[in-house]
Amino acid sequence: MFDYGSFGSSPGRRRRRRPPWLAVAVTVLLLVAGAYLVMRHDDAAAAPAQPPPAHAVAGRPAVTTQAVPVTLGACLDATMSLVSSFPVAIRRDLALGVASLAPTGILPTSAADGRAISAAQPAIHLIVRQVDTFSYSSVPTRFQADVSVPGVPGLAESRPSPLSGTYDTQLEGWSRGYQEVAAARHAASVAAGEAAQALAAMPLDQSARSLSGISACVSGLLSTTPATGRRSYLLASDLQENVPPQLAGSFHHAPLLIVQACDSGNATYCQGLLAHFEMEMRRLDVGTVTVVRPEVAQQAIANWIHTGGSGP
Repeated sequence: MFDYGSFGSSPGRRRRRRPPWLAVAVTVLLLVAGAYLVMRHDDAAAAPAQPPPAHAVAGRPAVTTQAVPVTLGACLDATMSLVSSFPVAIRRDLALGVASLAPTGILPTSAADGRAISAAQPAIHLIVRQVDTFSYSSVPTRFQADVSVPGVPGLAESRPSPLSGTYDTQLEGWSRGYQEVAAARHAASVAAGEAAQALAAMPLDQSARSLSGISACVSGLLSTTPATGRRSYLLASDLQENVPPQLAGSFHHAPLLIVQACDSGNATYCQGLLAHFEMEMRRLDVGTVTVVRPEVAQQAIANWIHTGGSGP
């Protein structure tokens, strides 16, 4: 006669029962795992679908290219030691240089010999301080300007040929890149115009009571400009500092463009001022120093704005 209650077990040995806490722990783990999967599913369903980047089309090269943003810092000397026309001309040159960041013409759809249609233009952030007795002060004044122009991607490819076997796929990615560049060109044009107007309207600190804290103005820029990314600096002055030097911050080897006025007409004296000032700037880890005269400042400033000090 079979004993169904003890079938499959050894005679005379009772079955070992699992401890109750193990079943509870397994149940809790299963519930937590299920809740996590539901949340992941809901998040995935709620997230908007993102179009693939223009370069992610059938393994093709990038349709658009990007340039590294540039931060520019400028010190403008408008004190009475200079002829009054000097700061007016430098302010105009800054405004014209920023205005020239506006892309012009119609963006073409193709280029000869497979060359890039347009080069990428970096985003530009320009900070202008003016030289006075308290140039290093952190108190905002109306003699300052802070303007930005967004960057414009470059269009690296011509419109694909209809004879290509993957024409539809290529055209879709290329069209997204073209529209991205066209929209960025429009945004940069608007911003460049507004920034140029702001610079042209910046009042000049030409008070007869203002002294020339030139190194303090540069130090103020160095102490407030982020040390990351590409940076470049400009100083427009005669370099006749008549307050004790104030040296702070660091160029981190960024370049400096100096537009040096020499109203006295004494080359030896002006070169001596320059040599002394360069020695001070080397204590702040300045990079390449380029010096130009006011007569050629307009083109030099335009190049500085466009290239961040890295071009000719």
